[in-house]
Amino acid sequence: MLDLGIQKGSTGFVDEDYTTIYLSDLEVGDEITGEVYISELKTKEFKGNEFQHFYLIIKDHKNKQKWVCSINTSVYTNNDVVSIYGAKGGRVYLLIDSLNHALNDTELNQLESYSVVFETFKDTVNGRVEEVTVKAVEPSNPNAKTPNLQITKANASKDA
Repeated sequence: MLDLGIQKGSTGFVDEDYTTIYLSDLEVGDEITGEVYISELKTKEFKGNEFQHFYLIIKDHKNKQKWVCSINTSVYTNNDVVSIYGAKGGRVYLLIDSLNHALNDTELNQLESYSVVFETFKDTVNGRVEEVTVKAVEPSNPNAKTPNLQITKANASKDA
């Protein structure tokens, strides 16, 4: 298991050795390169509505900085398989599309949406993706309060 320095506390992401930057603190153009981790899906309630989210954590050991980004996502279950959904233009779509491009050299913005088995996505990222470069970019939604995240580079280990 990768040590991300996550400690129990009020936020669960406090790490005295690293400067922690949350998605809400990022500015368009900010960039980080480091180890990547995807958390479990979690359900939260806000104003009577439930929504699912996961954390994307990027930890830059060289500069002692980490980004902690909560990613809200649409979730559906089919035969006990939990999938996340990202429509073109959205935060989840850009994250998956840019990661797929960086790792598999696919074309960007070719699909109208992504439907991804969450456990496979999480396990592959956590187990095989060694390093990513992530850039905060303009959100496509003009009402969004935080930037979107685009993966510009990624390195993965070879099949075992």
